Amino acid sequence: MGAAISTLRETLKEGDRAIEEKKKQDLEIMQRMVDAQLDKYEADLNTKFLSPDATAKTEVPGIRALRRTRSSTAITSENLLNGFKKTVTTALNVFLGNASAGQKDESKYFVYIHHNAIVRVDVKLWRWNFVGTGFSDTYKSVMGYIICLSVVDIAVLKTAEFVYLISEYAGDSETEVAQYCEAMGKMYSSARKLKQSQAIASPSD
Repeated sequence: MGAAISTLRETLKEGDRAIEEKKKQDLEIMQRMVDAQLDKYEADLNTKFLSPDATAKTEVPGIRALRRTRSSTAITSENLLNGFKKTVTTALNVFLGNASAGQKDESKYFVYIHHNAIVRVDVKLWRWNFVGTGFSDTYKSVMGYIICLSVVDIAVLKTAEFVYLISEYAGDSETEVAQYCEAMGKMYSSARKLKQSQAIASPSD
């Protein structure tokens, strides 16, 4: 399993000062490289959230970040994708298993139903596999990633897109789709009533 770069940097022993100092410097350089890539990824995501109309012309936009995870590791870990839909992990396992030398960059997004809402998951990864001797004998690769979960406003979906996502979740039969749509309508109606009652009770919110 990968260890956080900052943790590795802090726990290096001081036995051989020259070697250990070189390792610390390398870790700091790795951290800066990853941070530069992740900063760019976050800026790209924020641009999509701030310009939903423009995003909607080419993609299904999320409303705003509901959950966002940002991390960097000195050794990649396949455990980072646990808990996401199988289609997400299947697509990204190819990236995680790529051991060829050099820099790798991957940006993907997935739209599906989760917890009775249509969500969008953005996954952005950057990885550098090292070659040669010296520093790479200790750290074979460095990777940074951002995983962002947002909810999709149903109003922006075309009818065909909505039917596709409902069918993917509930099943392809007309009865199954109709039953799930009815159940979803009741849930959303109840949620709106609850939200309205809370707004009346707390007008300052």
